[in-house]
This record gives sequence, structure tokens and C-alpha cells, in this order.
Amino acid sequence: MSDTSIAIVLAIAAGFTYALASVLQQRAASEAPPELSLRPGLLVALVKRPMWLIGTAVDGGAYFLEAASLALGSIIIVQPLLVTGLLWALPLATIGNTGKVTRREWVPAIALVGGLAVFVTVGDPGGGRSQASLLAWVLTAVGLAVPITLAVLAARGASPGRRALLLAFAAGCVYGLTAALTKSTLDLLGHDGWGTFAHWQPYVLVGAGVIGFLLNQSAFQAGHLAASLPAMAITDPVVGSVIGITLFGEAIGATQPLALVATGAAVVVMIVATLSLARSPLVTHELDELEQLPALE
Repeated sequence: MSDTSIAIVLAIAAGFTYALASVLQQRAASEAPPELSLRPGLLVALVKRPMWLIGTAVDGGAYFLEAASLALGSIIIVQPLLVTGLLWALPLATIGNTGKVTRREWVPAIALVGGLAVFVTVGDPGGGRSQASLLAWVLTAVGLAVPITLAVLAARGASPGRRALLLAFAAGCVYGLTAALTKSTLDLLGHDGWGTFAHWQPYVLVGAGVIGFLLNQSAFQAGHLAASLPAMAITDPVVGSVIGITLFGEAIGATQPLALVATGAAVVVMIVATLSLARSPLVTHELDELEQLPALE
């Protein structure tokens, strides 16, 4: 198998593992006091929950798979493939609950994965490098800080479903950046070994990872998994792909007009499908039985 093929397999495995981790973490986070949202105390409270600890361990395994995939493939290939986790997360999230995933959720979920398949095969994304100038990194960070800050501010006082969606969007933005930082750090490890820790990338990666993790858990705490995961699942690859293109010179390999149109249409389908999932009854709590979802201890 080529490096790209292995990267695809690892990315799909990471998507499933992230989905399982998200379900476990959300079940525990939803029981945490609302006043702990976006505070380090939330993580302190969650550490006391075995279900959350198991989910966090699974989450670490998912990150390992993602990092291995990024070491072999381009960001613009790997990050979109993580969206496949949605197909697993929605049914997993209903285990033990009265709410069930119906055609209302499955149709956009399948459309989302179908659009992804067209994007990867027809669009033929790839290429690029693993490093960029410090100025480019700073401009990228500043550019992302604006939507992240606005989303966090808008989440204050919002309804549970909207709050979960906004915080998940912010987490997705951070995770798109951490994907680029992970690829850059892995490249440094491959060339400099222990000398990598003389560079700034690994330290910023840890800092960004902590911020993204706190936003992620706060989103899980705020509402049902279907409110947060779709938003995070699409924001992460979109932001990651934009960074891959602008910072690392990755590109869509398709050059024929028809292929370019199909690739653009696939991106639109992915976005529309995600928005549709975000408006499902599982998210908006239009089903009375979803008003109070039991959590696993």
C-alpha cells in the first residue's frame, strides 16, 4: 500500500475512535455543573468520572491514529476523512437513551460521507510541505482567534443546543490548527529528533490542544452530542484544509472543469448535510424524551 492509502485507512480508523471517545466523554460531561463551562475546573470535575477517563483514553488513541495518518498524508486528505466518525457517533450516542437516530439524521449523514468520498477521489487533494514561516503561523493564529472568540462570546446565555454548536465550532477551529501543528512537529521529529524541543511548535501544540480540549468538553457539557459533533466534524477539516492550502501549499489535484465542479459540489453537500444534522430533533430537543438524557456513570 502507498503512504496515501495507509493514511486514508488510519484517518478512517481515527474517525471511528474519535466518535467512540466523543460519546463516552459527552455522557459524563453532560452531568457536570453548568457554571464550570470553559473553566479548568470542568476538567477537574470530569477526572472523577470513570466513563470520562475511559473516553479520554480512547480520545488519546484516536489522536495517535490521526497523527500517524498526518505523518503519511496531507492535511487536506486526512482531516476530511475524520468526518466519517459521524456515521458511528450518532447511533452510539442513542445507546441507553429513548431518542433514536432516524432517516432525518441518516440521510444527511450518508450525504456527508458521500460528499467526502467525491472530494477525496475526484478532487485528488495532496502535495505540499510540512513547515511555514513564523509570520505565516502568526497570521493564521490571529485569523482563527477572531471567529473562535466571537463563537465563545455568542455561546454565553445561548440555549443548550446552540451553545453546544457554537463551542463545538470554536473547538473545531482550534483542532484544525492543532492538525497543522501536529504535522509540523512530526516533520521536525523526523529530521531533528530530540532537537525538535528546541523549536516552538511542540509547545504551542500542547497549549492549543489544551484550549481545544476544554472547548470540546464544554460543548459536550452544553447539549446533546448531535448538537456539537457535526459542527466540530465539519469545522475541523475545513479549517485544517484551508491551513494546509495556505500554509503548506497543499492543493486539489483535479484540473478538469467537470472534476472541479464535482469537487466544489461535494464541499457544498458536506456543509449542507452538517447544517441539516445540526437542526435535527436530536439537537433542537423537539422530542420531549430528549429533554432529559440519562448519563452513564
